[in-house]
Amino acid sequence: PMNHSLPEAFRAAGKTMPADAQQVGVLYRSALAASAQVRFLDRKYGVDAEVTRAALVENPERRSSLRWDEFIYAGALDKVETSPAPGARFDVLDASLGDAKLVTALQKDFTDWVYRATTVKARANEALKVYGGPDVSQADFMKACSDAAREARDGEIEKQAGKIDRQIASLQDKLTREERELQQDEADLQNRKIEAGANLLELGAGLIGFGRKKSVTTQFTKHRLSQNAKADVEESLQAIAEYKKQLTELERERGRITEEVNAHWGDVVNQITEITLNPKKTDIYVNLFGVAWTPTYLVEAGGQTLELPAFGAE
Repeated sequence: PMNHSLPEAFRAAGKTMPADAQQVGVLYRSALAASAQVRFLDRKYGVDAEVTRAALVENPERRSSLRWDEFIYAGALDKVETSPAPGARFDVLDASLGDAKLVTALQKDFTDWVYRATTVKARANEALKVYGGPDVSQADFMKACSDAAREARDGEIEKQAGKIDRQIASLQDKLTREERELQQDEADLQNRKIEAGANLLELGAGLIGFGRKKSVTTQFTKHRLSQNAKADVEESLQAIAEYKKQLTELERERGRITEEVNAHWGDVVNQITEITLNPKKTDIYVNLFGVAWTPTYLVEAGGQTLELPAFGAE
């Protein structure tokens, strides 16, 4: 189609449009147009894509194979006009395009080139079983890998640290109970000290004739109970210190496990490979191959007649 305006045609030709430029006609020249749709379907890698390969060859050589890479057309060749521009002229058909046998050979050559030259890329993280086709961006693929690695990491930490977590919970319960016992033991010790002190005063007063007499046996009993209460406090303090020591060791071990698991899955998340997928020949569909008439503007400017492309890739 004629999709270039006159100024666009000058820009496409790399020329500056003169002020006196005037279009005087349209000339169609023959060319070889080729277009194929290539289907890629791979369920493992999550690929379901379609690629268009197109080529436009002006003045093709009279040979059964071409360097198609040199004639790649970036636009779409499916928008073909069936009617020429009003008043347009047609150039002579290129001799090679009038040879049916040659055109058939070129179509086969084009199909072979599409098969060899067309690939799509997929990404895979085999360890995480995460795959992404060409329609998945790098950022989205990395997010999927991170999510999968995080889930696997949490599961492994739960599995490896589960026993330690149960031990920590049990020790914390014991520590809480022992701290309550310590408070009771300290209160009991304080009361025993007060009782022992009061009893000693009464004993002294009785010996010098004041108040009731207290036996020495009673004083020894009070002293023994006070010593027992002191021993209970010391025992609780030792138990608390031991529980805290064990908790520190368990938490250190849990931290080591967590660090190792995090490091492992941090490495796994970056184990990404790029897979090149090739098409099957049965998935290549040549939907256009044959003679195309490409329009050219005939322009007069500065006393000269210029030929400028009237169409191009959009």
